[in-house]
Amino acid sequence: MNFPGRLGFSSLALLCALSLARVQPAHAATITVWTGDSLQAAINAAQPGDTIELQPGATFTGNFVLPVKPGSAFITIRTADQTGLPAAGARVLPIHAPLLATIRSGNAAAALRTAPGAHHWRLMLLEFSSNHEGYGDIIQIGDGSSAQNQPAHVPHSIELDRLYIHGDPLMGQKRGIALNGAGVTIRNCYISDIKAVGIDTQAIGGWNGPGPFTIENNYLEASGENILLGGADPSIPGLVSEQVIVRANHVTRPMAWRDPIVPAPTGVSGSAGSGGSLAAGTHTYRVVARRKIGGGVVARSTASAEVSVSLPAGGSATLAWKAASHVTDYRVYGRTPSGVTRYWTVAGTSFTDTGSAGTAGAAPTSIGDRWLVKNLFELKNARGVVVEQNLFENNWAHGQAGYAILFTPRNQDGACTWCVVEDVTFTANVVRNVAAGLNILGYDDLAPSRQTATIRITHNLFYQVDRGLGGTGWFALITGGPRAITMDHNTVDANGSAVVYVAGGSATAPQQVLGFQFTNNATRHNEYGINGTDVGFGNAILGHFFPDAVFARNWLQGGSASRYPADNFFGGAYAAAFVDTAVANYRPAIGGVLWDQATDGGHIGADLGALATAFNSVVGGAATTPRAPANLRVLVKK
Repeated sequence: MNFPGRLGFSSLALLCALSLARVQPAHAATITVWTGDSLQAAINAAQPGDTIELQPGATFTGNFVLPVKPGSAFITIRTADQTGLPAAGARVLPIHAPLLATIRSGNAAAALRTAPGAHHWRLMLLEFSSNHEGYGDIIQIGDGSSAQNQPAHVPHSIELDRLYIHGDPLMGQKRGIALNGAGVTIRNCYISDIKAVGIDTQAIGGWNGPGPFTIENNYLEASGENILLGGADPSIPGLVSEQVIVRANHVTRPMAWRDPIVPAPTGVSGSAGSGGSLAAGTHTYRVVARRKIGGGVVARSTASAEVSVSLPAGGSATLAWKAASHVTDYRVYGRTPSGVTRYWTVAGTSFTDTGSAGTAGAAPTSIGDRWLVKNLFELKNARGVVVEQNLFENNWAHGQAGYAILFTPRNQDGACTWCVVEDVTFTANVVRNVAAGLNILGYDDLAPSRQTATIRITHNLFYQVDRGLGGTGWFALITGGPRAITMDHNTVDANGSAVVYVAGGSATAPQQVLGFQFTNNATRHNEYGINGTDVGFGNAILGHFFPDAVFARNWLQGGSASRYPADNFFGGAYAAAFVDTAVANYRPAIGGVLWDQATDGGHIGADLGALATAFNSVVGGAATTPRAPANLRVLVKK
């Protein structure tokens, strides 16, 4: 993709591309760094074309900086012995950690960062572990602050290949990679345990880098947004992240993160005793477990079940419970017969209330603290993005409404009036086990931005889109009047009341979505199908919000033909249209309602043949596969 005349960033991208093609130096050296040696000294001494090899199993602690070097040959930093490690094109895994050299920060600053304008560095086959108490970024490519305020400061030609980057399983980590460069490739990496309470976290997050970016064949696990472009105003005027490829990644998080971080105490019991000053009557108690996590936060559990102790005047009450792993302390909450509430903080697993004052406060009634979950993929300021052949899974309503994929322009801090999301292709992806699918916003609703435009959603499979995860269960929410939205050849299995819900403006002046195309999609209609605000579902909504829509050859199973334009389909049972939905085989059943009924002569719904091939590679982390032709059609003789 090329974007001539925009900020001069295309010339920077061309420079990066040309420099990659130059010949390596004839006398490249290998620098070996052993335990106790200075890694920074080796980095400073390396010349273009050199390789810095780190002792396998060794840990190098510091805040290392990649400086500017002359020339255009890559300097490589890697683990010395590659025996037993994945080959090029295959994803690194946690099981490889014992064979890798480790780089870590001993404080809250990044373990590794680039100097302004640094270029042609390659990191491969290394482990990067969490920062102190999970603060900050583990790796910083570029500078997200106001110090990087012109293109000359932007680092470029950076490759991250087969890196195992992870937060602490108990403490978490704010961000894996801060992506604020140009010509950056992140490939075959495994990023995990990026999670926090009360703040956004990202496996990969960038806001002050022009691109191009290639993010390919990675495992990406984070609680906030697994991948985010935008989210803070860029300091380089006019900057939009451009020419972005996100391909063949496994984007996920554990379902266990839906539960409180600290389990509630169990086995709580109470017994009466003497020698206290408690009033006569029934005293009730609950116990809350707590532990320290990243960012200086102390997370609490849900309160335990209530325990009652009946006492005579002058009695005492002893509480006991089972020990829980990794707990810092416990709070015992008590309520007297007269309704006075108070708590005491203890380190052990028992406490005797003799009538001491404690601290005023009632036991919490809400669920315990959880890792803050928002979405799986979000664009707030990006142009020219291809998202293909990825698996996106496990997203629920918590910090946001549960939409997995967001195309939402944001002038985050009020200075980025040019922020935009446009020219995005989202194709051949699997999105599953999510509270809702897509959220597309026309304009930032809090500050001025440009209009979202030219979004292509094609040949994707969305299934287990489930309002039981706390969201709407809709395939797509469209608000604020974006332009040129295409939804073609998607297969959707969702239980929300609507397929697409649209809103914005008023009943007399709706924010219309011009250039809307909804074709060849296979989905349940459920209650309202194509729905929105102010008017009835179906044709009324199409006329109100999508006046020039192309709406044809869709299968809206269970809907009413009278409510929609001609040349759409509604009959048949949902499961019967596919080979076997019980095992997520959403290939069209031969000769069924979807077979050969699309506008292009193919089948309604996603091309599951090409998608399945990519999907298997993504889950396994094997070598990446070439992109399947977009117009490939497999003909099966009847």
